[in-house]
Amino acid sequence: MPDEGRARHELYKIELPKTRPDFPALPWTCAQATMLNVYFEVRKDALLDRLPPEFCRSSPAYCRLVVFDVPDSPIGPFRDAFVALGCRLNMMPAGFVAASITNSAVAMAAGAFERGFPTILGRIDFEADLNHARALIADDKGPLLEVVMPLLQTIEPSRLAYDHVDSIRTKAEGATELVTTKPDLTIERAAICKNARIEYPVERESTWHALDCRNVVSAQVARGTRTFAAATTM
Repeated sequence: MPDEGRARHELYKIELPKTRPDFPALPWTCAQATMLNVYFEVRKDALLDRLPPEFCRSSPAYCRLVVFDVPDSPIGPFRDAFVALGCRLNMMPAGFVAASITNSAVAMAAGAFERGFPTILGRIDFEADLNHARALIADDKGPLLEVVMPLLQTIEPSRLAYDHVDSIRTKAEGATELVTTKPDLTIERAAICKNARIEYPVERESTWHALDCRNVVSAQVARGTRTFAAATTM
């Protein structure tokens, strides 16, 4: 029998502002976006403790780390990142967002109300060129993790495809609902990295550290147009 998740929806419930902040209506079309994408193995219990019971874990247990650099959007440049639990929903591959972060208060508001990602404000240092890529993710207490891709190899964009990403969204009246977000990047250029690593500069109490990397499975850099869209109810 597959292992079902054991996290209650309340784990992802957030306190929404009493008044909805102003932000441009979604979807946002974001040209020339760059995404770092890393799949890595994690401890089974750490994943199951954060996975809702609608999902089953994959074997081996793994997570997906995604970091976006968006230089052009309706709200200006912004960066965001999330770590998703690798899982299956109705026997189909999926990912469930366990933690996310952005450097934009507007993107944070849109995420909370429209996408369901449990976003916090933080700092994301990002660099990527034809040869290498790296990103450092930090919150108000300091660094959380760093992803390093020392050597990139260009590949055909058609070789990459990503599963939908699901989350728990808090509704205005305080209830929660399970929602899904479609893959949001139209890939125009792509590269892979065979010696990528995820590093943790300091020991911290956080979801990012509880889901620490045991082994990198695959890593890619993808560039194209991102559609930052609202999630839909499942």
